[in-house]
Amino acid sequence: MPFVFVHGVNTRKDADYDLAEKRRDAFLREVVAPAVGIASTSTIRSPYWGHDGVKFWRNLEVVPGKEVETFGANDKPPPSIGIAVASKVVLPNDSIETVAQKAPDVVVDLLWDYAAANAKTDEQFEALAASYRKALEKLETAGGSAWLSASKSADLANDVFAEVCPAQVGEQYGGGGLFAMLTEAAKRIALKPADVVAAGTIALARKPLTHTIGTFVGDAFQYLAERGDGKVPGPITKTVLDALLEARNEATALGEPLVVICHSFGGEIVYDILTHYAHGMDLELDAWVTVGSQVGLFEEMSLLWASEGRTKPRSATSGEAVASPASARRWINIADANDIFGFLVLPVFTGATPGSLSDYLYDTGYPIAGAHSGYFEWPSFYKRLAARLKSK
Repeated sequence: MPFVFVHGVNTRKDADYDLAEKRRDAFLREVVAPAVGIASTSTIRSPYWGHDGVKFWRNLEVVPGKEVETFGANDKPPPSIGIAVASKVVLPNDSIETVAQKAPDVVVDLLWDYAAANAKTDEQFEALAASYRKALEKLETAGGSAWLSASKSADLANDVFAEVCPAQVGEQYGGGGLFAMLTEAAKRIALKPADVVAAGTIALARKPLTHTIGTFVGDAFQYLAERGDGKVPGPITKTVLDALLEARNEATALGEPLVVICHSFGGEIVYDILTHYAHGMDLELDAWVTVGSQVGLFEEMSLLWASEGRTKPRSATSGEAVASPASARRWINIADANDIFGFLVLPVFTGATPGSLSDYLYDTGYPIAGAHSGYFEWPSFYKRLAARLKSK
């Protein structure tokens, strides 16, 4: 499959990494791939470069404290709550029945967002992703706008399950325990204003947030240091470049588009590749998606390899935008306003062709402490990503 996902800084292979990859791959295959004409039979490439990131020889013993605020493990607010409230589809006193009558798509997003937050296995993610795609297809039919309009909260999971897994109606557990997950999600839905929901998810935990920030900054410094004179790709760049070239060859052989998705600092790495390291390699991306990235910020600081201000003085008041990489036919940039590490690109870049560059805001449902890592957790994110990629 010509999808490449490039992770950002502060990413290391552990149980959380494996869980995130399972969730992301399942929804990319089922929800995003059909929208862009990509088959769902091959492995998605996710070049891992965390092993070449920063290493702290005293394990960051310089951090003065360990007690910080973070999220409770199983009480994360889905972004569909905030989006629906912001668009006034959901009002503070609405019941789930009220919302089902006027916006069944919101109910579907809420159910699958809540269910995905508690899935753990490949089977569960595959069941959720496949059934979510079926639910979205149902919403697009002639009767989709009225689907669930008569559903009561107690019967919501049954009514949904009967449509997305008709062969398994009557079974307590569908594929991957789907029925159980949807039932639990239906119980957890509480229609409250987004800020109330978010505020209820903060809890004290012994997780060193400063350690996270230290690794975040350290990985960025490590990458910048290894660029050297730019003549030879460093280990981080080479890992990502090799995966991109392999994906390009596969895309060409299959006649499918090449879509590259970058989280956080992965955007800066791919930008440097497109504008410098891949010269003469015929590497073209049909779509490039940056999520919670700092490409715009690094251009303002003149720290990207091709930044004009990196090699000579540049006027901060010139107001001239920089042309985006011509080798990316479309560039979609996504940021959450609560994500302190996510930045826009349009203020400093202009599209290589008209309409080829776009900024979009996405509400992850998290306050500042967790917004940066929250994008890819929610099924509703992939629905919106598919819609943006599908539009021209």
